[in-house]
Amino acid sequence: MYRSFTDRVLGGVCGGLGASLRLNAWWVRGVFTVLTLVSLGIFAATYALLWWLVPQESFARTPRRFPALLVFGLLLLSVLASVGIFVGWWVTPTGVSLLYPGLLLILSVVFLLRQFARAV
Repeated sequence: MYRSFTDRVLGGVCGGLGASLRLNAWWVRGVFTVLTLVSLGIFAATYALLWWLVPQESFARTPRRFPALLVFGLLLLSVLASVGIFVGWWVTPTGVSLLYPGLLLILSVVFLLRQFARAV
């Protein structure tokens, strides 16, 4: 999967996902918008993470392809995290929410892994 260079509004993630699924990109954008509102911003963080991880398509050279299975895995984790908000998986017994510290930890690990991949 690539981020779309031609069918983009913000980062090209929904355009690339729509091209991979053979759907209209506006349907994918609408689903992302609704899921962002329902999940209290988790899908916005997922969009930002995909924007950062998935390479943009290029007409000059062919970049390395990002595995579509990883994209769907990230989307599944986002769904589980948003379900966890409503079920209460992210709340400690004292009532402190661990959602945003958890997302920050995940982004930090992804950033660290990207640095190791560039060094090799």
